[in-house]
Amino acid sequence: MAGFGLEQWVSYLGLERVDDPNKDYPVYRKRLDGKIIDLKELDLLVAQRLRDLRTDRQIAQAKVATLLGVKEATYSRYENASSLMTVGRLIHVFEVLDITPEEFFDPFVNERPTHPKGKARKDVRNKLMGETVDHLKKLDDTALKMVHDLVIAMEPRTVGRQKRNGAAKAAP
Repeated sequence: MAGFGLEQWVSYLGLERVDDPNKDYPVYRKRLDGKIIDLKELDLLVAQRLRDLRTDRQIAQAKVATLLGVKEATYSRYENASSLMTVGRLIHVFEVLDITPEEFFDPFVNERPTHPKGKARKDVRNKLMGETVDHLKKLDDTALKMVHDLVIAMEPRTVGRQKRNGAAKAAP
């Protein structure tokens, strides 16, 4: 089972093709506040958010730099988006500023991107679940058992759904 094709996945997630002038190939993005924000602009927004959170907490750049184990000039470049942080460094910043990743990124996703026809992702999922159940109700007992067994076999493969080691359940 290969899953969604590229076009189906793009449609399902509500992504839009964007031609990035710095790349030889297109990328796919979601809208934020009704528009697709250039990645460079997004870097500037992240830097501004970092600066705002630090100043809201009334912590000097020098103190944050010391807590991160970097030079003050390096930290200043993070807040000016002239240097980009690694994911590990960003997580360390969250610890130092006492903020969760969700709290940090919430302003960037507070207007949830929508799917085609204006339906939110949750609505699309609920509709898909309802349609699937309707189809399942039409199956005979043998076919329903086969679908059930398939879903059980697929369950460990679902990403982020359950904390398991990824091994399939043993056959009965």
